[in-house]
Amino acid sequence: HMLRMLDDGYLVWQLENIATGSICPSLIAELKEWKQTSMFSKEAGGVLLGFIDSNTDGLLCETLTKPGKGDKRGRSSFFRGKRHQSEANDWHKTTKAKGTQLGLWHTHPESKPMPSSVDIEDFRNTIKTGMYCTNGILYIIVGTKYTGFWYGAKEVGLTLIGYFEI
Repeated sequence: HMLRMLDDGYLVWQLENIATGSICPSLIAELKEWKQTSMFSKEAGGVLLGFIDSNTDGLLCETLTKPGKGDKRGRSSFFRGKRHQSEANDWHKTTKAKGTQLGLWHTHPESKPMPSSVDIEDFRNTIKTGMYCTNGILYIIVGTKYTGFWYGAKEVGLTLIGYFEI
């Protein structure tokens, strides 16, 4: 597994013979903004949006949907409202149907986050019922110190790519 930051601020990742991708600097900065840094911070989350590289099938994450109206946010829980899907659909239209959903993100109030049983169930439902143009999705959990990156597909479940301090 490979996960590293390039000089230009892009975070690139690869799972040998499975999947590859990049996360742009502005998206990394956005994820950082939602860290649960105080004991009163609530979980946040949304959908990862981007493009599929036609040469490599790589997942190029460019932007995300943010928490807001219709979401349920608790100290250690987050429920994505339907608005995220409509924002993803709007973004798809804005990019002239080139942009697509690439995965999910949310926060945890722990230093080095691990997917909970609720997260694993959410992933399974998403991969089963979601409209994705890829074989699998990127799954990001932002912790208080480290951010965890997973790739998930129907056949393999969630596979840890690695952790990065952002």
